[in-house]
Amino acid sequence: MKKIVIVGAAFIVAIGGIVAFGVVNKSSKASTSNVIKIGGVFDTSGDASSYGKAEQDGANFAIKQINANGGVKVNGKSYKFNIINKDAKTDNTETASVTSSLINKEKVSAIVGPVITSGVQAAVPVATQGKTPMISPTAGADNITLQKNGNVQPYVFRAQYKNSFMGTKMAQFATETLKAKNIVIFQDNSSDYGTGITSAFKKAFKGNVVYVESYQEGTKDFQAVLTEIKDKKFDAIAINGYYTEGGAILKQMRDMGIDVPVIGPDGIGDPKTAEIAGNKNTSNVYYAAHFSVDAPATKVSAPFAKAYKKAYGKYPSQFTALAYDSVRMIKAAIENENSTSKSAITKGLANLKNFDGVTGKMSIDKDHNPVKSMVMVGMTDGKESSDVVVK
Repeated sequence: MKKIVIVGAAFIVAIGGIVAFGVVNKSSKASTSNVIKIGGVFDTSGDASSYGKAEQDGANFAIKQINANGGVKVNGKSYKFNIINKDAKTDNTETASVTSSLINKEKVSAIVGPVITSGVQAAVPVATQGKTPMISPTAGADNITLQKNGNVQPYVFRAQYKNSFMGTKMAQFATETLKAKNIVIFQDNSSDYGTGITSAFKKAFKGNVVYVESYQEGTKDFQAVLTEIKDKKFDAIAINGYYTEGGAILKQMRDMGIDVPVIGPDGIGDPKTAEIAGNKNTSNVYYAAHFSVDAPATKVSAPFAKAYKKAYGKYPSQFTALAYDSVRMIKAAIENENSTSKSAITKGLANLKNFDGVTGKMSIDKDHNPVKSMVMVGMTDGKESSDVVVK
């Protein structure tokens, strides 16, 4: 993802208990032989703060559970995770700076984050120089795990699928489930998030793309283009962007009486979409999801959702779930390689196979992307009402 945005209530634990569970939001001087330091690079302020807070929540919860259940096992010894979280402030310069601090000052063994594509791109040179594995829960641009020459970035991994995969599966859902034959596309033209998803969607869609409207981040008024397309023949609309503009499009089109199904990527899968559009306007809306409480992907999905709900009074978002998986993937890499070294963690992530994540059973491919299925979540009156697994 890019500027991204997604859901996340603040995961707040009493300060006295936070260090005991291995969660530190600033610098940590803890350095014992049975502690594995990992860094968290999350945008908890700025435009992407909704995503960043959700992902920090998920990483913290994973740390808490792992440490409370025996820790990380290596050569018969039990290690505890200590995560040091830094706010990247949705700023590329700050992202590079905090990544450098985590690697060179805090001496972390791995990093969870950054949250968005541009942040990952800013952090890659730092992680590469420091030979530190970095797994982004939510950066979706196809090229973030690849060098310009096409070779894989050796230290960069992700927990979510590529944007092109998402666009392809959205088109499959539109064709097979919605039976759409003619579609209108709105795309965020501010980055390769919206344009990349649209490109993949258009290649995979079996019907006719009637109209493509490009808009910039921050656009609020879509009345003119909606008036222009209202009388065209189409049976679905794809909004390939984020909730801020997506919610505005949804509200304005419904207010104009355009009631066709709406589909969108994970950037639409935020409660703020319904807040902006209004619950009554957020029906017959479907978005690509990485996690659904009502459609558990693996045997660990439902227990995770239940435990999170019990602890914090609400179910985890898909972005919370992706960060939770990211930490658990690092744990699996360490245990599979039976070593806590950065090189072993890097190798373990690259070789991860058939991992039971809460967001799906996954294997890491040669380009460091997860191979797994996708869920399309349907909404009625602003609430999740259906789930379809797109394989």
